[in-house]
Amino acid sequence: MATLSGKPVTGQPSVSAEDIEYVKKIVREAGAIAIAMREGVDIREKSGPSDKVTAADCAISKQLVKQLSARFPNDEIVSEEDEHHSPEGTKQRVWLVDPIDGTDNYICNDGQYSVMIGLLVDGAPIFGWVYAPAWQKLYYGGPGYGAHFENDDAPSERFSELETLQIESNARVIMGGRDRKSHPWVGELPQVEVVKMGSIGLKVAKVLEGYADLYVHLAGRLKTWDTAGPIAIALGGQLEVGPIEGESIVFPRDSVRLESSVIIGRPGCLSWSRTYIAKPPQ
Repeated sequence: MATLSGKPVTGQPSVSAEDIEYVKKIVREAGAIAIAMREGVDIREKSGPSDKVTAADCAISKQLVKQLSARFPNDEIVSEEDEHHSPEGTKQRVWLVDPIDGTDNYICNDGQYSVMIGLLVDGAPIFGWVYAPAWQKLYYGGPGYGAHFENDDAPSERFSELETLQIESNARVIMGGRDRKSHPWVGELPQVEVVKMGSIGLKVAKVLEGYADLYVHLAGRLKTWDTAGPIAIALGGQLEVGPIEGESIVFPRDSVRLESSVIIGRPGCLSWSRTYIAKPPQ
């Protein structure tokens, strides 16, 4: 298992410049498929009415798994849309694929969905790619590399480091729909302005872009394909990453489920979160 304690990570990325460009290319190709298939796309339920999958999810998954397997034949490839997607736990390098993160957003066509790929090495997220087809914008990076963005047909730019979130400050907090329903008191805190956004990858992008201060996921049950890419990019951008309780986030080697809460945001966000939203007010 690998843990993330929230501290900035330094060092060299475990992925080559050529590999970075290759994955940038294939996530853009996947985004083009999402755009082309969206009108009238076939939709079905997976585990229940709130868990939908589209024909585009499946088509993109099949293509990305094939492309990654061809380039990285010795690595494990795990996609959300695999029939069986528990990792073997024996490979050093594991690629996590979320063909369309924010499927509900894709269905309603609000643009807040993305194609995401993350790479774990020895259980640690070391590189991620998040492509927003509707925005024609790519986010990518990892520890030791930085966090970058590029609009289609434009040069890449690197995100600047963000200022520390002070304990006494108010904060713009991104929360998903499940958390807004199960923890409504968070939005009632005088220190909090709730911000809404779809895909987890785009939630992290909005923090890096300065539109929010932190992303909070309290409900648990996030999967590794939801988090590996965005967390790698966040660490590249020197954001803090950790749980609201305990010491660190653990990426299990033989499971796709994260057991802890997830906080990603400006430096200082973990202390801020543990001060204001660790427990409901009495």
